[in-house]
Amino acid sequence: MQRIDFDDILFVEGMKEYLRIHTKTEKIMVLERFKNLEESLPSEQFIRVHKSYLVALNKIDRIEKNRITIAKTVIPISETYRDAFFMVVKRDGV
Repeated sequence: MQRIDFDDILFVEGMKEYLRIHTKTEKIMVLERFKNLEESLPSEQFIRVHKSYLVALNKIDRIEKNRITIAKTVIPISETYRDAFFMVVKRDGV
């Protein structure tokens, strides 16, 4: 087991049965269902933007059309999550 502070998480990437948690300093692979992790993270800090990506709102460097950039990684925003994401961005001024 390894403790990860919420503030250290940049984004989470789904990889079949595994999740890769990208932090400021490392990438951590865990065997966990995406839904379980999503429910355990604070919804005011993290949002799902794609079936394979969950991002930390305060770590977003750039939003450009249907893409987010976090720490030089480009993350797609899918149609399924697009409206909810942009509603949060407008509301919170991300």
